[in-house]
Amino acid sequence: LVETTKLEENDVLCARENDDEYMNPNYKESLDREWYITTMQLMLSDEVLARLKSKDPTYTTLDASCRQLQGSRIEVLAELAAGNPHITEVDMRGNGFDADGLYALVQALKTMPNVAKLNLRSNTCRLQGVKALAELLKTNASISELNLNENHLGDEGASDLAEALKVNTTLKVLDVSLNFIGDSGAKALAEMLDVNTSLEQLSISGNPIKDDELRAKVRARKPSKPIPTFAAPGPRTEGPLESPFKKAF
Repeated sequence: LVETTKLEENDVLCARENDDEYMNPNYKESLDREWYITTMQLMLSDEVLARLKSKDPTYTTLDASCRQLQGSRIEVLAELAAGNPHITEVDMRGNGFDADGLYALVQALKTMPNVAKLNLRSNTCRLQGVKALAELLKTNASISELNLNENHLGDEGASDLAEALKVNTTLKVLDVSLNFIGDSGAKALAEMLDVNTSLEQLSISGNPIKDDELRAKVRARKPSKPIPTFAAPGPRTEGPLESPFKKAF
């Protein structure tokens, strides 16, 4: 429904036809996708996509924030970013993509050894995507800051993250605020805090944790001075607008 740039058509979408198996199992419709279609998607400019594709060493922050990009657009960016040793920060907050987009991003992150900061705030990264992210965190040695604020994690998603962080010694800052985490998810996170001594700041406000003792325990992991979280500048007005109504009208 959405027009793509020449770069995407020639270098990404056509490449999929030659692959025996596409990197994302959602190619076989196995992961959740968005149920809605936004009226507008603000894709990165052709210039930025070219820098991403060429692995420009001066391009160190992948800023795809606040653009209403759905899973298919995130998949394109993930393919272009795969294997990039120069990117140290990734901001994809405020898009609303589902498990398919997060899964594709996780596959790319496996090949991006220097990403230290990852902002996924305000998406809809449901359980399948979160499970993939949790598996990555078990072995990842670069990501020190992760923002999952407003992502519908629920108790199961929180438990998956907790299991990963029992063995992860790299992550220092984690935000899981506003994620519908109840007592069982909080219990898993509290048990993780018993063994994880490297996590310096856990933000978990706005979750329906009823047990007072649990709530106090999971909110206690924070420094005297809060660590500021990473956020890229976001889109500029000169970016190309992609509308699903272009071809229809």
